Amino acid sequence: MDGQLEVTKKQFPRHKLFNRELPTLMYGFGDSSPSNPESVDVLEDILIDYINTTCVEAARVAGRRSKVTVDDFKFVLRKDPKKLARVEELLAMNKEIESARTLF
Repeated sequence: MDGQLEVTKKQFPRHKLFNRELPTLMYGFGDSSPSNPESVDVLEDILIDYINTTCVEAARVAGRRSKVTVDDFKFVLRKDPKKLARVEELLAMNKEIESARTLF
């Protein structure tokens, strides 16, 4: 090997991780009230694949470091300004919440 760490995608068994949240999101974006279970399953497959791919890419960016950092995810999302802005917004909100907790 040329010093690169080999990172591969792992296949996960389907556990219906997002079965409660996805129909609500789908309804919010214009789907019918009782969402079609097959549509929810397809969207869940797409979502899990996206999360898995993003994590694998972040691990590749991290290289030989033992931990994947937030900056690795930011680097992976650098070409998608909407997602990167949302990450920045959530990080700022988290900092705000943490500082508010220290006051109480």
